[in-house]
Amino acid sequence: MLKHYKFLLFVVLGALCLMLTAFYNGYPLVYSDSSTYLASGFELQTPVDRPITYGLFIRLFSLNGLTLWTVIFVQSLLLSDLIFLLLKQFSGEKPFLIKGLTIILLLSLFTGISWTASQLIADIFTPIALLSLSIILFGDIGKRTRVVLCLLYLLAVSMHISHVMVFTLLLVICYLFKKWLVQKEAIKLLRLRIGMLLLLTLSVMLTMGSAISKSKDVFMMGAMVEQGITKQYLDEYCGTKQYKMCAYKDSLPKTLNAFVWDTNSVFYKTGGWSAENRKEYNEIITATFTEPKYIKLHIIASLKATVEQIVRFNIGDGNGKFLNGTILYQRMGHYVPRDLHRYNSSRQNQSGFPAINFWNILYDLIIAASAICLFTIALINRKRIRHRVAFLFIIPAGIAINAWDTATFSCVADRFGCKIMWLIPLMLILILYTLYSKRVKENAETN
Repeated sequence: MLKHYKFLLFVVLGALCLMLTAFYNGYPLVYSDSSTYLASGFELQTPVDRPITYGLFIRLFSLNGLTLWTVIFVQSLLLSDLIFLLLKQFSGEKPFLIKGLTIILLLSLFTGISWTASQLIADIFTPIALLSLSIILFGDIGKRTRVVLCLLYLLAVSMHISHVMVFTLLLVICYLFKKWLVQKEAIKLLRLRIGMLLLLTLSVMLTMGSAISKSKDVFMMGAMVEQGITKQYLDEYCGTKQYKMCAYKDSLPKTLNAFVWDTNSVFYKTGGWSAENRKEYNEIITATFTEPKYIKLHIIASLKATVEQIVRFNIGDGNGKFLNGTILYQRMGHYVPRDLHRYNSSRQNQSGFPAINFWNILYDLIIAASAICLFTIALINRKRIRHRVAFLFIIPAGIAINAWDTATFSCVADRFGCKIMWLIPLMLILILYTLYSKRVKENAETN
């Protein structure tokens, strides 16, 4: 029992380390989407462009609007627990708590993990889902822990509409490469686990199916506008097709964000989120995916955007000031009034973060160096770390699929990379720890 309390204590300390950015800011970080999440949770209405799940998470763990500090504490607690569990897979039965806390502290100081964990948006649940999936499939854990992780995975996947595609693809890839990921005698068990997780992944459609059906065509059209595909298609077909967008084909915005969120954009001029507007978008999108010329354009645009997304993971993306006069400020005052003073006086809403460029340069160097070192070390020592090859495969694969999905069907944005790229340094640390432990063991046996 004492052992369990000790583990819980270190998980809590790890969560506090993950919240360092919030402590520095003086309040949890907010983003424009934080406003929508607040409203959805407290008004119990599913937004048109996202599931209600994270909004309900905010309401529950803010203790019905008492404070938002408890929200980021709980999400940091979940992530901290997963990092400790993952480290245990690499350390075996050896003491790992102090090492785990040190790793979390280093990640919090020198990667974007603390920025993501301290922010009131659903981004944190992408790495939570990925780590849960990895440990469920390949971890040496007890039945009770596996059941809890399955529930956590289900919760995490239900937080964002992109998760269904990301984790469905990841599970399919794991199934295709199963012979290379586990020993022959473990393949049957792995198939069962993949099937179970696939059912859990698809089951979240029950809670987010409405949001996906209403938003997928809008975001895809926004991506096509940003990629230039929409303009080219309209130039070719507006002479024979009676699309409402044809009247605005020469004044299309240059980015998805401007297309979807600027109330003066062509999107709102032609009907906004109306079913009729979405039907037109679906017709255009379908047409471009059935003509070889446009299929080629989609492939080129997707590859280009994915590569760009892989190298975009700076902190601070969209974290501006949201003071009096903004919808977020009004909703903060309405739903969490006790926090309003601390929210107003936060660094984000006052002086901002003047040193953010320095930290971004540092993070860029750390991620790049970690990726190079991880690939090189794994290649050289592939035989010595064969028992960890599944984790080395699935986590980078999840990072790559996330980059492809967000860049192809939405847009390239730093926060999409920031939420997950810290896993690269984490994997490097774990591999180095594994190799060091093996060497110590071999030296002890020799002596």
